[in-house]
Amino acid sequence: MTMRAAVLARYDAPFSFETRPVPRPGPGEVLVRVAACGVCGSDRFLQQGGFASTLPVVPGHEAAGRVAETGPGVAGLGEGDAVALYYIAHCGRCRNCRAGRENICIAVRRMGVDFDGAMADFVVLPAENCLKLDAGTELAAAAVITDAIGTPLHALLRARVAAGERVLVTGVGGIGSNAVQVARLMGAEVIAASRSAEAQGTARAMGAHHVLPADDALPAAVAALTEGQGADAVIQCAPGATAFAAGLACLARGGRLVVVGTAKAPVAVDTNRVLWGEHEILGSRGFTRADIRQGLAWHREGLIRTDHLTARRRPLEELNEAIADLDDPKVVRTVIMLER
Repeated sequence: MTMRAAVLARYDAPFSFETRPVPRPGPGEVLVRVAACGVCGSDRFLQQGGFASTLPVVPGHEAAGRVAETGPGVAGLGEGDAVALYYIAHCGRCRNCRAGRENICIAVRRMGVDFDGAMADFVVLPAENCLKLDAGTELAAAAVITDAIGTPLHALLRARVAAGERVLVTGVGGIGSNAVQVARLMGAEVIAASRSAEAQGTARAMGAHHVLPADDALPAAVAALTEGQGADAVIQCAPGATAFAAGLACLARGGRLVVVGTAKAPVAVDTNRVLWGEHEILGSRGFTRADIRQGLAWHREGLIRTDHLTARRRPLEELNEAIADLDDPKVVRTVIMLER
């Protein structure tokens, strides 16, 4: 059997397309027929060499599909089961894994970065990375929930957001739009900031209480909304030094800045501001299986929406166009549909 696969053969080049043999699962592994795979900024970051991957590699880390075959020793999964995929292969034994923080396992390997990912008709990954879905779950929705919901949820948990706190979300794209809706679901007063008028409209649709332009006046605007205090937590989804500096300037005393957006260039830190404000600067790396399960539960209960994430759909052969969609302010996210 053969399959289609998108391939990154060299950095700063378009993805190419190949016909490859279908891989076989080894002990403890599962072969999944991919139904849907979301496209996000991490795919472009991969393309630009930001992950320092060993090339060639098949991208794709935000996916769902159906079990096609199980390897020796796999229990609890069978052919035809619908599954959401967790992209981080982990050891399960280190202290981070034992604490439920498999996203920072000491032996972490990432699907679509360190081993071939889900921008292909089939993908092989460890059985524990396949989260069985309830009957009737739309696979495109399940795919985007893994990352586009899991990532902002993880960041908000890192920020220890409590009901009644003020949360500023900077950058309202595929991740930030859901930071808005999840923060609102958690009971926070949500301020969203973006340079794009379309993204500002998305923020309103996702439940932001206040929407501001992400310009030089942002810190003053946040201060005016918060009686001069600032935000208790800033979820920085917009990448780069400008967004980081603005987020830090918007923090209340004792506030937490969570870095979500990736950037290749280093960022300067005003340590005096951090010191005098007793600020915390936190990294948030992806998400855990628990984050995915929570997102799926909320979706099942009708508490979160995914239609804004799955409206733009393309076939695998249009992956390069989907990467270009990242620059289209009218597109929140693109989903590659692989089922035929």
